[in-house]
Amino acid sequence: MKKEDALRLKRVIESDRMSVTAESAQIIINDLEGVLADYFCLDSKPSLKITSKNGKYSVEISFLATALKSFLSL
Repeated sequence: MKKEDALRLKRVIESDRMSVTAESAQIIINDLEGVLADYFCLDSKPSLKITSKNGKYSVEISFLATALKSFLSL
């Protein structure tokens, strides 16, 4: 098994344990992209990583932006 495949399988198993399906994660990412686009000039689609430890969730959001939008234009 390729390393990429193993990592993907690990993510799928982890997300299944947390009841976060790929579809659920995609919905969250799409929502984040809409909100973030209000504040940043996005250069990439946001990525989402959710991990669980001791009954708490750690949520990491990562994206690239070329600029921060002026708050006066919002």
